[in-house]
Amino acid sequence: MVNRRTLLQASAAAVAVTATRKAFAANDKIQMAIIGTGNRGGRVFDSLVRHDDCKFLAACEVNQARLTQWMTPARQTYKLDTVGDHRRILDRKDIDAVLIATPDFSHSRIMIDAIAAGKDVYVEKPASNTIPRINAMLDAYNKGKQIVQVGTHQRSWDHFIEAKKIIDSGVLGTISHVSILQPGSYSRAKEAEQPVPAGLDWDMWQGDAPKKAYKPSRLGFRAWYDYGSGMVGDWGAHHVDVGLWFMNADGKAPLVTMANGARLTVPDADPEQVPDTFSISWKFDNFMMTFANAVPASADGIEAWGNYFIGSRGWLHVNRQGWQIGSQVGPVQRKQGPPPPPTAGGVTLGAGGAVIAPGAGGPGGAGRGGGRGGSGGGAGRGGNAGPALEPKLYINPRGGVEEDYPLDVHTRNFLDCLKSRQKPNAPMEIGYSSALPCLIALEAMQQGKPLGWDAVKRATKAV
Repeated sequence: MVNRRTLLQASAAAVAVTATRKAFAANDKIQMAIIGTGNRGGRVFDSLVRHDDCKFLAACEVNQARLTQWMTPARQTYKLDTVGDHRRILDRKDIDAVLIATPDFSHSRIMIDAIAAGKDVYVEKPASNTIPRINAMLDAYNKGKQIVQVGTHQRSWDHFIEAKKIIDSGVLGTISHVSILQPGSYSRAKEAEQPVPAGLDWDMWQGDAPKKAYKPSRLGFRAWYDYGSGMVGDWGAHHVDVGLWFMNADGKAPLVTMANGARLTVPDADPEQVPDTFSISWKFDNFMMTFANAVPASADGIEAWGNYFIGSRGWLHVNRQGWQIGSQVGPVQRKQGPPPPPTAGGVTLGAGGAVIAPGAGGPGGAGRGGGRGGSGGGAGRGGNAGPALEPKLYINPRGGVEEDYPLDVHTRNFLDCLKSRQKPNAPMEIGYSSALPCLIALEAMQQGKPLGWDAVKRATKAV
């Protein structure tokens, strides 16, 4: 099994022989290769080739059936050289940068090798699926000179950028809670081992993961602890990224992480898979963040999934469709309705017992006011002074879960930064801090206890 020491040693050795970086002129064409020809890799590939200054020369894939499916008539026109070993891509002097879109667990090894070979990198999110792997990636990045853009492309999405300005304006007051909601899971039912199909290099596919017998569902890597991180790390990388970005908390790690998981929607799922139902809580230095894969129905506005920022004066909700804001909900009052008729429920009130006076409250009587946890509900409670926040709703006419135009902005930013050598919108250190809370949560879920973070050792610790 891969471990922290092995990856860190590999990282140090790789960076020690890092190739000389090529300098680009403004009008140079960036020559690239794709490593991992899955669905997401195809979308990012298509986005990059929409830019006139990007040209792909090669593709690497260990599963011939996947490569054949990926190679649409449009992609065939690029006449890509195809190989099964990513090192053959990195050996080429004519390739400037690589797009890494393999299963999450193999990002680390390939990115470390790419940096050693002097290649710039666009790596899909989440950056990796374990803390040792992502630590090794960050070490290689910090010691090298390569540009790395992580595929958390909401950082380049216009209405997310506008929504952050609302947060920064302070109009919501003090934000104490960030709540993340995202439905679904990737769990699969148990299945029997099967022979490895022709055209699949199963040993190469497994890379540095524990060696296991082939099952078709393993190729659906996101469900498995060995290869992915379930919904926790996959969508979590996007939403935690937005949470930290909007809270100006990039680079911060949670002080305490608590995570519960259960197999409820797919009870016969393989136990090596991430649970299909979960609830996570992260305590940061000045706010709480929670994440659950359950979403209530929404009657109007944008759909209810996404990020919620709860402030003392108001709230903001943002997802890929748009954003909305509203005033903070006041404290719940112990108000009582009109008295019931004398024979409500077939019982004569006051007969054979204490008389209940109309308008009387519960044990404390009526008129004691106060919401749960407080007495009275004045406007100034909890720092909520000032006029009510005017509700606003913005639906992006080009919003949607799989909208390509913000991806085009993100890939354009990557190519521009290859030439300017400036940091892109989502550099490796951002990809690291966005994935880290999710990876700590996975460890807490597996260990069944809350965990802290040791910033010196870059490892979880008991709390």
